[in-house]
Amino acid sequence: MKTYYTTSPAKINLGLHILGRWPDGYHILETLLVPYPYLYDELEVRVLSGYDRIEIGITGIEIPDVEENYLETTYRLLREKLGKPLPALSVHLHKRIPVSAGLGGGSSNSASLMRLLREILDPPPSLEILHQVGAQVGSDVPFFLYGTPMLARGTGTDLMPFSIDLSDYEIIVLTPPVPCSTKHVYRSLRPSQWSHTPIEPILRQGPAVWSEHLHNDLEHVSFHLYPTLLYLKKSLYNAGAIYASMNGSGSSLYGLFKRRT
Repeated sequence: MKTYYTTSPAKINLGLHILGRWPDGYHILETLLVPYPYLYDELEVRVLSGYDRIEIGITGIEIPDVEENYLETTYRLLREKLGKPLPALSVHLHKRIPVSAGLGGGSSNSASLMRLLREILDPPPSLEILHQVGAQVGSDVPFFLYGTPMLARGTGTDLMPFSIDLSDYEIIVLTPPVPCSTKHVYRSLRPSQWSHTPIEPILRQGPAVWSEHLHNDLEHVSFHLYPTLLYLKKSLYNAGAIYASMNGSGSSLYGLFKRRT
């Protein structure tokens, strides 16, 4: 039984502007998704005898069942997409990424499992197929398949590679013990709180203008529901951050600090 190992990094959102809403009710957004490799989960996969069976064991921080369902759903949807049996797997997930914090842990785990299955299967499924399956699991999953900064549009699954150099900056992530419901935050967001402006031109101007022009529109709701988050954002600026923002719908926040030479 061969064993495969990989890590699942967290992510940060550089800006999250709401541009409108689709007829089905989903919001049209733009955000720059950036891997944050300093915080990660670990995934170990053993190939078992037989087919169409996945066993999942989880250690580390306590998580809700929905995180385990990410892996089960990924396995099932990929099997359905390929139209053939998948080898039986034993998966051990060691969790470090806090849940319901906007860091993308469950989505990253899903993408990591598909990347490992791409190594295991012969012939390997195309990245396009994995992207399609990932979009069914969650809007952030396709981004994690690529492992590089991506400008995400639409519902977040329409991706474009984006070159950005943050090597002169240190990113500090804060995660208070405040679980935020993504669905509740989006449902509570009013059109008057949308930015309506694309983020790409703002990103290309560099961090010096981001604090004034680059927003996370979901902060309007999350900061109202959880005032502690606003306090933490102000604390990051008071500590010298050039830019500070909430990740996704929260509750994690990050600050961008100039590295000392």
